[in-house]
Amino acid sequence: MSIISYAAPPTVGRFMRSDSFVRVIAGPVGSGKTTGCIFEILRRSIEQKKGPDGIRHTRWAIVRQTLQQLKMTVLLDLLTWLKPIVTYKVSEQLIILRFADVRAEIFLIPLEDPEDQKRLLSMQLTGAWMSEGIEIDLDLVPAVCGRLGRYPSTADGGPTWFGLLVDTNMPVLGSPWWEAFESLPPDWQLWVQPGGMEPNAENLENLPGQREYYARLARSNNVAWVSRYVHAEYGEDPSGTAVFKSFKRAFHVVDGLDPVPGQIIIVGQDFGRNPCSLICQPDHKGRLLVLEEVIAEDIGLELHVTKALKPRLWADRYFGKMLTCVGDPSGRAKSSVYEETTFETMQRLGIPAFPAPTNDIEARVRAVEAILLQQRDGGPAIIVDGSRCPKTVRALQGAYMYAKTKAGETKPLPEKKHPWSDLMDDLQYVCLCFNAGLQTLYTRKIQRAYQKRERIRVSAAGWT
Repeated sequence: MSIISYAAPPTVGRFMRSDSFVRVIAGPVGSGKTTGCIFEILRRSIEQKKGPDGIRHTRWAIVRQTLQQLKMTVLLDLLTWLKPIVTYKVSEQLIILRFADVRAEIFLIPLEDPEDQKRLLSMQLTGAWMSEGIEIDLDLVPAVCGRLGRYPSTADGGPTWFGLLVDTNMPVLGSPWWEAFESLPPDWQLWVQPGGMEPNAENLENLPGQREYYARLARSNNVAWVSRYVHAEYGEDPSGTAVFKSFKRAFHVVDGLDPVPGQIIIVGQDFGRNPCSLICQPDHKGRLLVLEEVIAEDIGLELHVTKALKPRLWADRYFGKMLTCVGDPSGRAKSSVYEETTFETMQRLGIPAFPAPTNDIEARVRAVEAILLQQRDGGPAIIVDGSRCPKTVRALQGAYMYAKTKAGETKPLPEKKHPWSDLMDDLQYVCLCFNAGLQTLYTRKIQRAYQKRERIRVSAAGWT
């Protein structure tokens, strides 16, 4: 009689004890995630109530990007741990667990072509396991979830538990999986294991060299890879290079940044089809405060300003403060439909607007980099409100990047990708003006305009 003994690492144990419909466990390489999912399928198969025939029936799908990956990782680990109770049918890519009154069918499903996906989405399953979830299109999750809980059938008593297991390393900042981690959908739970270099790192006893295993990986790979696969932290997109390497979140970002009295508000404005806005303000210490972002999605400038930007600017937070807008100099050209420039449109909508000094991308990037490198009173010269500008922070962290060619060479211009490039265009226009001290000039121009507007001419005939 064979005895299979398994002790789950602490985070894996908490993951296994949950009954949530979608459970995600993320951590460094070698932390025991795969083994935990194998034993969770085994445990749930054992806990399945008996059917009319006295057998505990379950059916599972294990999903990964390629069949080779499934065979080299999941299948090998499963055969290593459960060999006495496993039968593997190569032609069907089917694993059968058979012992006592337990019968579990486990299908290996790659996603190499559309036929694989059709096969997966036609199955009647108890549960599924997505191995290395971040490699799989997140849009596939709802479709897979629709196939779960269908086996055993209701007539045969139905499943005791059903749901989706996901194991993964940490996702790239700004990716769909990152967005899911940051704002968990309903019925999801997420567990993140300690990093491999942490004192409480898990599964070290099963790794060659134990803690040296992670130290070696950290020495042998680039920073972005090490962040995700060793430290169990979000990492930068390996397909490109961050434009603003001087940005440090811990130094440049605070939450709950308030505007200061007596200083002009400067709105950086992009004029494209997604005309995002960035509300900024120079303060009395010579710092630039990035106060709020206003994201546009596939609408025109006038609708964005009317429906989104002006309600923000007219709110109590900015009430009574002088404001101006700075944007792309190309906005001085008149529309081919209306006899009006983009800046005249902004003026008509009640926001004084001026063109930035240049649209040269190198000058714009240098303007931001210059202020990122400066300090004021031992602190940053630019401060970003992380709670009101999350996408701006993400863009500065690396979502705004120099992409790479297929040959691996870095492209000369930053990638144009909404909303990252739109928000960074805004910031660049504001920084060009801030570095040149143009906010003082704008303030004077606006004050003169207001004075002219307020000057009322009274006819002398009124005194007769």
